[in-house]
Amino acid sequence: MAGDVQILRRKGDNCCRDIKDIVNILMSRGFTNEFLSDYGDYYSFSVNKPGYDDDGRWYLDDASSWAVMYVHIIKDGFSNYTVEDASGQKTDYYRYIYIEGYGDRAFMYLNFLHEYFKLFPDDIFSGAADYLYTKEDIDRIYEKEIWSEIWHCLDPKTL
Repeated sequence: MAGDVQILRRKGDNCCRDIKDIVNILMSRGFTNEFLSDYGDYYSFSVNKPGYDDDGRWYLDDASSWAVMYVHIIKDGFSNYTVEDASGQKTDYYRYIYIEGYGDRAFMYLNFLHEYFKLFPDDIFSGAADYLYTKEDIDRIYEKEIWSEIWHCLDPKTL
């Protein structure tokens, strides 16, 4: 199942300094080829794994071998969100990272999010159907022995 997802960050949090940490997470997962373009208000960031492994096998044509992310460093008026927690408190967020074509990469991104939330526990993952996942939700899904490939399309309360 294809679909685009995003990571939301509280308004006012500086985000440019965190790009290095995001790259380090991806590199620790085997993504060693990166391309970063600066468009002024956001960075277009794509990464992929090397096309050949050390044994010289054929190209690994696996959807989880590449990822495209847009890291927004300037908050614009089009990507603002207000999130209400269980106590009724509202917090303003903006789209910090936009991830293209989630689809076949559910496990890869779950691994990424698990490491990401260790560094940025106050951010929120916005999955398909606008379900919002906190660090605790991601940790709970990550720790499951058996989980659904379409976890990002399901209500986190049911997982």
